[in-house]
Amino acid sequence: MTLNDKYAAERRIELAAKERATKAANLAANTVINHTTVRPIVRQSQDIGKWRTALVSAEQEHEQRSLLYDLYSEILLDGRLDALIQQRISRITNAKIKFSKDGMPVDEVNDLTKRAIFNAFLEEALQARFWGFSLLELYWPGPKQKDFNGATNLVPRKHVKPKRGVVTKNAWDIVGLPFREAPYTDYCIEVGKVDDLGILLKCCANVIYKRGGFGDWAEFAEVFGMPFRWATYSNEQSRGVLETALAQAGSAGYVVAPEDAHLEFHNPTAGSSSNDIFRFLIDACNQELSITVLGNSMTTQEAKHSGYAQSETQQDTQDELHKDDRAFVLRVLNEKLVPYLASLGYPVEGGCWEFHDEDGLSLPQRLTMDLQLGKIVPIAKHYWYEKYQLPMPADGEEADILEDSQPDPVPGAGKDKKGKEADQSKKA
Repeated sequence: MTLNDKYAAERRIELAAKERATKAANLAANTVINHTTVRPIVRQSQDIGKWRTALVSAEQEHEQRSLLYDLYSEILLDGRLDALIQQRISRITNAKIKFSKDGMPVDEVNDLTKRAIFNAFLEEALQARFWGFSLLELYWPGPKQKDFNGATNLVPRKHVKPKRGVVTKNAWDIVGLPFREAPYTDYCIEVGKVDDLGILLKCCANVIYKRGGFGDWAEFAEVFGMPFRWATYSNEQSRGVLETALAQAGSAGYVVAPEDAHLEFHNPTAGSSSNDIFRFLIDACNQELSITVLGNSMTTQEAKHSGYAQSETQQDTQDELHKDDRAFVLRVLNEKLVPYLASLGYPVEGGCWEFHDEDGLSLPQRLTMDLQLGKIVPIAKHYWYEKYQLPMPADGEEADILEDSQPDPVPGAGKDKKGKEADQSKKA
């Protein structure tokens, strides 16, 4: 390499670095998040009174949602509630989704589904169902930008005033950047309804009561879970000795009283265990959380007094919620994300997003149906390898078909009335 060639190469690297720095500076100047002053979450003990106050504040004309969103952040520390929400979100993020045009997949667009920015978009879009509203900033790469990872940023919810259409610098402000006007409309996508406060609003009371139940239960265990010591004295000298001895003998509760004193514990839960009342309260709150988020309680905990038919009915209810989540995500992708991708230069005109397994069949059900269809119409061999993720035999590699191997039928599939009568006769 000559000296001129070396100089030219270094010059190209220098210009490329300056170009990236310029793009980053322009991006930072127009980023909505950089115009907000984010403050930490206010962590404090919550009660029903604070929940009502936060709700009234959020419903006011000025849309002060800070108190309510701080409360949401606090109740999300509940492990059960967080798991229930993740259960609904993961059923969408783990599903296969593709973009097709005229029945053919568009590889340039489908490559985005492999990136973290797309998964983050799906998660934040679904979070809007729980928080009520989400404003997202998208900085995604164009179809020819392979070295740019992009970003999906959630604008801090406290600073977003959906009804006014502005993002404020401070959470308590009412005037700010109009995100429904240019240039913010080029890369900002809003998800949810402007007056919706989300599913978490209905979960607050149950988590608050549940925490109170745990606190009372812990206090009950502290007082009555350890042996209680009762000591009496007849003179002041004995009293001092007893107090010193009991204080140094461990952390269990004790009382030093005169000999004529009387102590009695009244149990308000006559006929049941003393701590059952706390367990019943916590279980009731957990069931209400499951019903609020998933539409049922039997798919998340053991059902002791219900049958198979009831569990199937509640599973169907959860499946309907899942279908509703799918429809919600598809509306967001097709109505909000497609125009944004078109502005970046992706070939999305005339295409749409869809889920691969729209029928929702399980793998055993799919296999049974495919085997039955294979008796009617010919199915290409590569379908079996791709659908069931089987390794394709290499050229010249020995491969045998196990003639005697038959897949286990789906429970209840193919059983007619005679089969049921036969089962009943066997039981008899």
